[in-house]
Amino acid sequence: MLALADLKAMSLAQLEELWRTSALGPAPLGSFRGAFLHWIDSPGARQAHVRAIDTIGFRASPFGVDFDARRWWFVHPRLRVGHFTLTAGKSRWRETEAQQLDYSVSRLPGALKGTLYDEVKQLTGNLVLGLGGLNAGPGEGDHFFFALSRLE
Repeated sequence: MLALADLKAMSLAQLEELWRTSALGPAPLGSFRGAFLHWIDSPGARQAHVRAIDTIGFRASPFGVDFDARRWWFVHPRLRVGHFTLTAGKSRWRETEAQQLDYSVSRLPGALKGTLYDEVKQLTGNLVLGLGGLNAGPGEGDHFFFALSRLE
């Protein structure tokens, strides 16, 4: 069975293949801790300010998602922000289906909530693969792969 250590050991090409070929399952439920996996090699992801912001939020700080509350958390699972809706549909960035995280329902400032966008696929009951970035098209919006592992 696929584990977090397997995802962490994958190259960008392997993560891309897994993302494209994994079937879309049900929307995840429960609370998960995040792990940054790999930068996307795209013009949007290579921008210095994007790398700085994404590094602070997703490489230097603990993060995760509570799918029951439909909120991201940072530093600690009780510090939930970034309310979202979850909808199955065609991936914005790859030729596959994904669960889309839409932040338009969030109480975040208008400019920020309109800028955020992510996609996830549940690989096992305890493991989710995600593609994080901004509300923009391929090459600009897709920034990095991340994993979510169920909190014990």
